[in-house]
Amino acid sequence: MIYLDNSASTKPRKEVIDVLVQTLEENYANPDAIHDFSHKILLKIKNAKKTVADYLKVEADRIYFTAGGGDGNNLVLQGIINANSRTKKHLVTTKIEHPSVYEVFRHYENIGFEVDYLNVDKDGFVNLEELENAIREDTAIVSIGAVNSETGAIQDLKKISGIIHRKSKDTYFHTDFVQGLGCTNIKFDKIPVDAITVSGHKIYAPKGIGAVYINKRVKITDVIFGSNAENGIVKRTMPTELILAFAKAVEILTKEEKKEMEYSQKLKEMLADKISEKITNIKFNSLLSPQKSSPKVLNVSFNGTKGEVLTHFLGMYQIYVSTGSACSSKKGNSRILEVMGLTQSELDGAIRFSFSRDNTEEEIDEVVKRLKESVERIRKMR
Repeated sequence: MIYLDNSASTKPRKEVIDVLVQTLEENYANPDAIHDFSHKILLKIKNAKKTVADYLKVEADRIYFTAGGGDGNNLVLQGIINANSRTKKHLVTTKIEHPSVYEVFRHYENIGFEVDYLNVDKDGFVNLEELENAIREDTAIVSIGAVNSETGAIQDLKKISGIIHRKSKDTYFHTDFVQGLGCTNIKFDKIPVDAITVSGHKIYAPKGIGAVYINKRVKITDVIFGSNAENGIVKRTMPTELILAFAKAVEILTKEEKKEMEYSQKLKEMLADKISEKITNIKFNSLLSPQKSSPKVLNVSFNGTKGEVLTHFLGMYQIYVSTGSACSSKKGNSRILEVMGLTQSELDGAIRFSFSRDNTEEEIDEVVKRLKESVERIRKMR
């Protein structure tokens, strides 16, 4: 099996699984209880917060654990918008956000808020002039993802943050950083951001666990109601085993990030070169520069094919790729690629390859071989 859908989810590391199992066996008490057993578990959770905060370069007491990226985006965005809705009815995001961000803004637009959806250029980068013109006194929040899940485009968060806070000190800036973990050199001690969302299953941790950072200046209200005060706006029993497993994955990432990024970039460039050499009539929708695009993502259009068909052909060889974000890949044309101005043929034939530490150069050779065969067969069928 060759698995190249790591932007959708990664295989958990053994070290992470070991922590998960050990916690289930040894630290099973509810961390909200008042006895010493629970108090010791709560201390472990606080250490886990520090691990995540140290990686992001933010304050540990402003980290709150969530059920993942979509959960975190909804909690933060709805909590901030609701808390500020009396005086601020204007919102800003982009046309290429993940559904867990984009659909939140659609919801608020439907109930009477005014929303500006920013355009991007042909490479997927936000129009900064349009951003500057969009921000108003009544803009509650701007939400722009750091790394696009389909193309890997890395936004310039420093410039974006500077524009937002120069135009309005009272407008909050949120970034979906789910695809940013282990894929960029971005750290938030130099970039003023009010809220950040991350998730575990993109960095070899289990699904169902993530975290949000919320700056202490942010006015936010609860979306989930309950009695748990320790985890801030996420008032529910904390899943200790998932939290500690996630923290272990972040701890390893902190040590190995540079090496993993360099290795993924090597595989990405290798795959791009071999595709260019072996297959005609293609278009790369991801840049190869690791400063501008995630080293873990390569999006390619194979004209004269259908991405879904090509995905199934590769699946017959146990090669697993995707046609885009797992949360939106079953809904027809990619909204992100449409906004970038691709032709219908390019939209139809788009495939995303995403890499991990487990992939090999030999796998890349096999993928290109099977890819060439599959593309030729599909083109002959049309």
